[in-house]
Amino acid sequence: MTFRFSARGGNSSNRDDRDLGPELLTAAEARRIHDELHWDISCQLLGEVKALRQDLEAHDAHMKMFAWENYRRGGESLADAKKRFYRSLPKATGGMRLLQLGNAKLLGEFDALCKEHGLTYWIDFGTLLGAFRHDGFIPWDDDVDLGMMRSDVDALMAIVASDSRYSVTVAYDRFVYCRQVRFRYADESLPCFADIFIYDWCEKVDSQKAECQRSLRCKMIDRINNDRALSFWEEEPYYDGPRSAELEACFERCRMESEEEGIICDNDDASAVIWSVDNLDDGNQGQWSYSISDLFPTKRVTFEGVELEAPANPDVFLRSRYGDVMELPKDINTHFEHVDHDGLETSETVASLRDLLSED
Repeated sequence: MTFRFSARGGNSSNRDDRDLGPELLTAAEARRIHDELHWDISCQLLGEVKALRQDLEAHDAHMKMFAWENYRRGGESLADAKKRFYRSLPKATGGMRLLQLGNAKLLGEFDALCKEHGLTYWIDFGTLLGAFRHDGFIPWDDDVDLGMMRSDVDALMAIVASDSRYSVTVAYDRFVYCRQVRFRYADESLPCFADIFIYDWCEKVDSQKAECQRSLRCKMIDRINNDRALSFWEEEPYYDGPRSAELEACFERCRMESEEEGIICDNDDASAVIWSVDNLDDGNQGQWSYSISDLFPTKRVTFEGVELEAPANPDVFLRSRYGDVMELPKDINTHFEHVDHDGLETSETVASLRDLLSED
């Protein structure tokens, strides 16, 4: 097949083909010209988009610089001005604030339970950030994040099994392929809960072993997606029903592979801790392993008036997840809702939370 192109226009079918000479193109040649033009246009658009992004980022940085300079008081350092700004932000209101205070009360009870039974934990992620940037909850945050070593999580589950005040549940989240451990009140009318993220022991901080850990997770996910016995997880991707033996086996197999690969080890051989295969991998976890000295011994910090445990060097944990924590946050309006915020305003939920908070 050939295409005829006429430099003078008109109907090429009325012309002698011999007059066209080099203007005759094969289909392959026409496709090549099309692809080259498409590539040139794509490169041009990509360049324009990159330039626009650089301009927007520069403009954003300039506006922040001007805003901070206008906010800063005479003689006040920029760092102190930022601390003052975050700690002056108004607290949440209504049902959201009741939930936060209920979660703080639950944290205080969790801390006492751990102390009673010799368990170690630390506040993590948004809760850790809130403690050090806001002296409590980030105003738009609706959940609590904790870290624990795997052996302490297992011990906690056994303890709570015989304690009628609390429950520990495991939710399997197929959206991020994680096994989420959750501590909460046994009273289901109370929406308060704390998510517990599991850590394992490892010999040292090692980025290559961390990548190997991520690779094992990817293989586990492939197995899950190809296992028809787990089809129920497709139908209910956020599964928080009775503990699933099939899913427990999947995560346990991956943990054992991590041990066989020399990624995780016993406490006695460890100088670091590592993010477990049970947890999500959303691409935002900059560092997967941390020196034991950055974590232990934990230190007491105040969170909403409650004394809790925090990592020995919280900056390492915060930088890994958030970068510069004093930058203006991007998730004020986009923070993931862990509970139904409309449901927090119902009379039943409000009454339950107020009863909880009035117990003291």
